[in-house]
Amino acid sequence: MLMENYETLKVENVELLKRKTVYFFLKQQGFSEHYIKSLRTSKDAVILNDCPVGMRHTIENGDTLKINKNPKQPNFTDECDGDLDILFENDDYLVINKPHNLACIPTRSHFSHNLGGMIMKYMHSTNPSFVLRIINRLDKETAGIIIVAKNVQAYNRIGKVDKTYYALCEGKIEKPYTIDKNIKTETENGINKPKRIVSEDGKRAITNVFPEKYFKDYSLVSLKLETGRTHQIRVHLSSENHPLLGDTLYSTNNISNHAFLLLKEVSFNDYKTGKTLHFSCNYPQDWTKYLEK
Repeated sequence: MLMENYETLKVENVELLKRKTVYFFLKQQGFSEHYIKSLRTSKDAVILNDCPVGMRHTIENGDTLKINKNPKQPNFTDECDGDLDILFENDDYLVINKPHNLACIPTRSHFSHNLGGMIMKYMHSTNPSFVLRIINRLDKETAGIIIVAKNVQAYNRIGKVDKTYYALCEGKIEKPYTIDKNIKTETENGINKPKRIVSEDGKRAITNVFPEKYFKDYSLVSLKLETGRTHQIRVHLSSENHPLLGDTLYSTNNISNHAFLLLKEVSFNDYKTGKTLHFSCNYPQDWTKYLEK
């Protein structure tokens, strides 16, 4: 076994546990039931004082517990070539700036080239047991910040991720407001249609819109989501007669091969230190000619 694949925990405060076992200690530390179950079913996933043990094993203050960061076998996302724009990296997280028109995970039309495959190739060079865990996926057309958890603890403990999107949209938006409209996914022959619609019998969706700048016939806005529906920003702004520039699915403009939508800022708490980590990315190059007018 490779010890670099394990996280070391010092056993403390066992008197506060319902029972003095590995299981209750891990629950006290905030590990999910799903992760603990994966430890149960993986060989040598839990090491107590250098000896493999099970979840019912008794522990004492001062014991050293080592647990496998990625107890499951690596997933089957194929590696692929590509340069990652890495904004930040530590033992737990990888923060990447994704370009427009790159799928986050393999699909039938983007199976051999996608961000997940690029991440797998990058990580497997130093960690062959790495499992792909993307915290926040973005549509293929949407650019911006992607957070990847390097291990299951980082994935389970990240908590709330605060996100601020930016978009270029048609028309003038003069003051902040909230769009509260249900969004529905229609189907045809049992398959979801690509285009979502606003409908009373859809799922509730809330988007907060903040004007940043106006350029003659289009606006730069920032957006905060209270829900996370597919295409939410694109659907909502289009329903308000402010479709995104370049969004051929929800408007008729065809100035680009992608919608001008960017996840520009994210922040979350580092579960080990409690400190807030904040990240911001630059506007993509093809936004420049629209922002400098």
